[in-house]
Amino acid sequence: MIRSMTGYGRAEGQFKGRSLVAELRSVNHRYFDVMIRLPKQLALLEETIKKKVQGRFARGHIEISVNFNGATNPPKRFNLDIESADACYQILKKLKKELHLPGEIDLGLLSHFKEMITLVEPVEKIELLTPFVYKTLDKAMANLEKMRKEEGRALAADLSARLQGLSKMLSLIRVREKEAIVVYHRRLQTRVLELSKGVAIDPARLAQEVAIFAERSDISEETSRLKTHLEQFQKMMKKEEAVGRALDFLLQEMNREINTIGSKANDVEISLQVVAMKSELEKIREQVQNIE
Repeated sequence: MIRSMTGYGRAEGQFKGRSLVAELRSVNHRYFDVMIRLPKQLALLEETIKKKVQGRFARGHIEISVNFNGATNPPKRFNLDIESADACYQILKKLKKELHLPGEIDLGLLSHFKEMITLVEPVEKIELLTPFVYKTLDKAMANLEKMRKEEGRALAADLSARLQGLSKMLSLIRVREKEAIVVYHRRLQTRVLELSKGVAIDPARLAQEVAIFAERSDISEETSRLKTHLEQFQKMMKKEEAVGRALDFLLQEMNREINTIGSKANDVEISLQVVAMKSELEKIREQVQNIE
């Protein structure tokens, strides 16, 4: 079952009256790429979170954010550095005396020195938060995976329809390949009769020319390989593992066979089918770029 690289997953949980929200957004990318945004108190979990996500998804650019929302902020605590305050007061007192400055050295003046009073960030016990964060993240990843599978099913349906279209075009080419030799034989025979003006034609020589044409325009190997590639593509879409890169490589091989068919087959009808196949193959390639 193929999976899209595009998706969104979200999960929310409660921890001691606080709401923790984990969100994952995923878009297509050639390799695995992750960007993580965490609250300061969870910064130490970043590497483990990355490994967890990488263990679940093979490709795609994934943005992860974990936040505490909708919770009552714990009361703020401040720290007073009394030694710094006293040092500042003594310096200002000396400055006033030495320079004969007017005014009082009061609380308002000292409050401008921000270093004396600092906000103490509340410290979360990381060992208590960790299991809760991972549990919420796992739920968000499951939701992302579900959406990527749903997108993948839609992609698979579209690709299957397009592959069937390619198979029909290939069948027309294989039928036309045999007809093209007969048509060439008739055309050559008519042309020789016109040029010879009643002179007897050597049947062996004519047959030799037709044989040379048939050998030069033989596309049986290319059509056989292309048929095999189409069957492989259908089988690979049913695999559980990530197949995006393999499908992309297979498309390159299919494109090579189609180009060879176009260059070898000296027939207008086959050329028209080749143009249509290349157009359809390009649409498939665009879809495959979004498969994990």
